[in-house]
Amino acid sequence: MARFKSLKKPPLSEEVEKQLRASINAGMYKPGDKLPSERELVDQFEVSRVTVRDALKRLQSLGLISTRRGLNAGAYVLEPSAQPFTLGIDNLIQMNRVNFGHLIEIRLYMEPDVAGSAALSATGKDVQRLTALLDEAERYASTNPKQARMTNVRFHCEVAKTVRNAMIVFLCESITQVYSAMLIELTQTKLDEKEILKLISEHRDILEAIARKEPEKARERTKNHLLETYNTYSKIMPGPRDLRVAKRIRYLAKL
Repeated sequence: MARFKSLKKPPLSEEVEKQLRASINAGMYKPGDKLPSERELVDQFEVSRVTVRDALKRLQSLGLISTRRGLNAGAYVLEPSAQPFTLGIDNLIQMNRVNFGHLIEIRLYMEPDVAGSAALSATGKDVQRLTALLDEAERYASTNPKQARMTNVRFHCEVAKTVRNAMIVFLCESITQVYSAMLIELTQTKLDEKEILKLISEHRDILEAIARKEPEKARERTKNHLLETYNTYSKIMPGPRDLRVAKRIRYLAKL
């Protein structure tokens, strides 16, 4: 007699999450909209409150909703964000699967070309916004070095926003912001004011090329800035350098 494998249905919470996610993706619920209450969802799906709460937790982990308490309590749809990407990058960092060399390497593959595209697409308002960001970083340089560096490192993601490609922005925010914040935390006493101002100045050179609509200069200056950043961190980060990554970065420097 033939034996058959048992058929297991996915948890009901996955089905609830799937339907709610499809409604959000289809635009039935837009960013800022409030989802039906837990009680309404329980009645509509004919499931338990625990099942609904599990589904909402899944949506929250995906960065699709946030939950509020108090007078306006409930689940609200969020604007798409890089949070899911960011969590994945953060896991790699915590598991010691990547180091600062990996960070610079992937940025070398991406950010010079993004800066070149920004030189073609950035508006006057974009340039003003980027200038204000660097001015803010410079003001912090003498009084709050960590804040100066945290503000300054946002420059690359703000440049990415001028291209108006959500995927590029998500990648930049996930890769650059998360790991750079950790690097700054680890090395916050390693760079003096002069070195911080040098990093800001390199960003101003990139911005100048973007403002003048010079894509090749923007690309080359971004590449050189990232190579300088790699050399700087090679001197101040603890532990040995990854020689394989160093070899690939030398190759990228020649392109």
